[in-house]
Amino acid sequence: MAYKRQIGRLPIVPVNAKVHNVVCHYCIVGCGYKAYSWDARYEGGTAPADNAFGVDLSQQQEADTPAWYAPSMYNIVRQDGRDVHIVIKPDRECSVNSGLGSVRGARIAEMSYSRQRNTQLQRLTDPLVWRYGQLQPTSWEDALDLVARVTAAVIAEQGEDGLFVSAFDHGGAGGGYENTWGTGKLYFGAMKVKNIRIHNRPAYNSEVHGSRDMGVGELNNCYEDAQLADTIVAVGTNALETQTNYFLNHWVPNLRGASLDKKKAEFGSEPVERGRVVIVDPRRTVTVNACEAEAGKENVLHLALNSGTDLALFNAWFTYAVDKGWIDKAFIGASTNDFDKAVAANKTSIAEAAKITGLSEADIVKAITWIAEPKAGGARRRAMFAYEKGLIWGNDNYRTNQSLVNLALATGNIGRPGGGCVRMGGHQEGYSRPSDAHVGRPAAYVDKLLIEGKGGVHHIWGCDHYKTTLNAMEFKRVYKKRTDLVKDAMNAVPYGDRPAMVAAIMDAIRKGGLFSVDVDIVPTKVGEAAHVMLPAATSGEMNLTSMNGERRMRLTERYMDPPGVAMPDCLIAARIANHMQRVLGEMGKADVAAKFSGFDWKTEEDAFMDGYHGHEKGGEFVTYDLLRTMGTNGFQEPATGVQDGQIVGTKRLFADGKFNKPDGKAVFAQTQWRGLEAPGKQAEKDKFPFLINNGRANLVWQSAYLDVENEFVTDRWPYPFIELNLQDMAELGLKQGDLVEVYNDNGSTQAMAYPTPSAKPKQAFMLFGYPTGVQGNVVSSGVNEFVIPNYKQTWGSIRKIADAPKGVQHLSFKSQEYTS
Repeated sequence: MAYKRQIGRLPIVPVNAKVHNVVCHYCIVGCGYKAYSWDARYEGGTAPADNAFGVDLSQQQEADTPAWYAPSMYNIVRQDGRDVHIVIKPDRECSVNSGLGSVRGARIAEMSYSRQRNTQLQRLTDPLVWRYGQLQPTSWEDALDLVARVTAAVIAEQGEDGLFVSAFDHGGAGGGYENTWGTGKLYFGAMKVKNIRIHNRPAYNSEVHGSRDMGVGELNNCYEDAQLADTIVAVGTNALETQTNYFLNHWVPNLRGASLDKKKAEFGSEPVERGRVVIVDPRRTVTVNACEAEAGKENVLHLALNSGTDLALFNAWFTYAVDKGWIDKAFIGASTNDFDKAVAANKTSIAEAAKITGLSEADIVKAITWIAEPKAGGARRRAMFAYEKGLIWGNDNYRTNQSLVNLALATGNIGRPGGGCVRMGGHQEGYSRPSDAHVGRPAAYVDKLLIEGKGGVHHIWGCDHYKTTLNAMEFKRVYKKRTDLVKDAMNAVPYGDRPAMVAAIMDAIRKGGLFSVDVDIVPTKVGEAAHVMLPAATSGEMNLTSMNGERRMRLTERYMDPPGVAMPDCLIAARIANHMQRVLGEMGKADVAAKFSGFDWKTEEDAFMDGYHGHEKGGEFVTYDLLRTMGTNGFQEPATGVQDGQIVGTKRLFADGKFNKPDGKAVFAQTQWRGLEAPGKQAEKDKFPFLINNGRANLVWQSAYLDVENEFVTDRWPYPFIELNLQDMAELGLKQGDLVEVYNDNGSTQAMAYPTPSAKPKQAFMLFGYPTGVQGNVVSSGVNEFVIPNYKQTWGSIRKIADAPKGVQHLSFKSQEYTS
């Protein structure tokens, strides 16, 4: 049966309701919301003086009224120990979304923990430890004592390299400045842990090393630039699906021609025109469809190239633009180095690129003409280059990233209005940690080391390797085997005999076992292997700062209590440090114990002041109090000062032509084409018939970690979809909704068949990281030289498992495209 919300009437928000600033904690766009809360025993009235919106609610409201909110925006939660109504609705005054709410953000309220309305009851409420053959609730003191004693014992025997860490490094629900500082100070300050990885990658690295090594930080423009650009170049990004309100509120006005007045005001006498889009993606996405519907097909060029060949295309564009003189010579001379070296090294003809990419020579030339040909009167065309997982999780990602930045630099499109070369992003950002220089480059391939039996204790923070890593099937097999060794040892000792328990665990570790500590807000797949689980608070249950894709930093204020005794990650990290200091002191290691001082934080604000305020560029100007006054618009990082009680930010990076290199000059990169670069990829392509592309869906957030017990999502996607060409389905004997097995030499997984007329033959697209069918099971262990994973170039076979099961038969499989 289709999902229904059982709400017949919503309470009226009273005039005296508390109002908190909220930033959606899901995708990187960071839409602004307001949270209204008031005592659950009362509600407002229909008279203007009796409700928060000051309107006569006894009268029919106009369409899109500011006074309206949906059932998904309502809940009953605990606030300071009392039941309160809460409404979390989009903020029309926020420049990011202007009142728009995505299917994710517009459900923040109903995705909150509520015993009164039975939402998110799977949340972890108490620390859990393995005893009596299962995970059992315990106190913080008991759980952290065990964590500290085992961790200290492993370090004493194996050194700090015996401690493995998996940690978030983002913002919003992916960390935030408070929490990344807490974990960072623990593992990079008190310790120098080398074997550490990031939530979606098997090593501690950047997905954009390439851009950064050229001196170009990846979030360098502002969302307004999408309205000012003459041409938007979208590479491996499905913006409507995954950055919904950025696309709707900033791309669409340009595509419709609605931002022409804005362009005229910004650029004066320079010729302005309706925006055009070049989309580089092997797959026809809903973004391609939406751009055609909004801009007209004549203003949209979809380059459906062979998967993984972007680098050859960008080199050909670069070569053509140089040959035509469509470059910014003054900018190149004043602000860059090594241009001539790059021109010589990367020289690629249009014919060569056409052969490699499978595109027509005419379309390749048409695209670079849209991007770089000067406008009437010789004015340089303004192009915004936007890229995401299709590039950064794709073939030869380091060099491919650099080849796109080369083109943006050559055409003078970084640091100017309507320009930028930027990643679109997943989570918001919120990275604040001590130096990670000790990790080195390439960083340790942590998942590989764990599979090889290395390490003795593993601390996991907000990661689920079972769903979101490459080579996932082998990782799960080995991880379970190693952690089961420790569980068996723990089962043989009375839990209350702590010395005997630690001794038994250490004996199991010496035999190849692994002690696993999982910090999260919900039970996870990898958490099934854990020996200790620690309950964390999330955005809204703590004060949390992050920045979005245009470096817009805001404070989400705490508007509800966390469930049970859950606490912010930064305070959990501090408590671990406190216990490590105590245990090491008891072991007679006073010098080591002293390294764990400085964690006497009582609140998340203490962590913020210790970390971001004390260490980040411009952080000395930023406080919680100032952020509160700036609401959901905040400021764009880095801060440069405070004026009239407002933090002064930076609209665009590199507007002064100075880049992140010692001499202030960006460096052009040599990015020769070298085929499918990751080991084993070409052989896999040659052996298996189907490209198993992957990505996200609008309805699902990341790995569906909050969606597992949510009927709204699981009713729509009980299994991950796999989009298939109609002829391929016929040859496989498939009907819509049938279950299929996807398999290759790496492993196997399952999905439900989604007939897709626009899908190319032998090119499938599968939902990434879904719990009822993990695409990572069939992704090889191949990475680039900096251990950045290649999720996108995966090939396998497909076969039918079963007809559509009962839980699938009611679903719609119609086309997701729309017409204007």
